[in-house]
Amino acid sequence: SIEMKINIMKESIPYITDVTIAGTTFQFEFTYNSYDKRVYITLYDIDDNLIYPNEPILFGIPLWFNKLVDEKGNFNKKYPQKYIIPNTLDRKAIKIDYENIDKIELLVEE
Repeated sequence: SIEMKINIMKESIPYITDVTIAGTTFQFEFTYNSYDKRVYITLYDIDDNLIYPNEPILFGIPLWFNKLVDEKGNFNKKYPQKYIIPNTLDRKAIKIDYENIDKIELLVEE
C-alpha cells in the first residue's frame, strides 16, 4: 500500500526539497539534463552530505534500487528505508522525461 506521494514541481526544477521518510528527513535535489531530457534526483542527508548523485527517475523502478537493499533484504541505513517508486497519475507506463514529469508521482510504499 502507498504511505505517501511526492509530487514533482516541474516549473521549479532545479530545486531542493526536504522529504521525511520513515522518520528520517532527506533532501531531494531535482535537476534536468538537457542531453537525455530526463529529470534526476540527487540525494542528501539533512546536513547536506551527499548520499547519491543523479539518480534517473524511471517508470516503475524504485529510486536507488541497486543501492537500497543488500542481498539479504536489509535496507542500507544511509538511504530512505522505503521503496520510492515513480508512477503516473493514471498508472499508465511511460518513458518519464521533462515534458511529462508533472504527471509523475513518487509513491512511497509502506
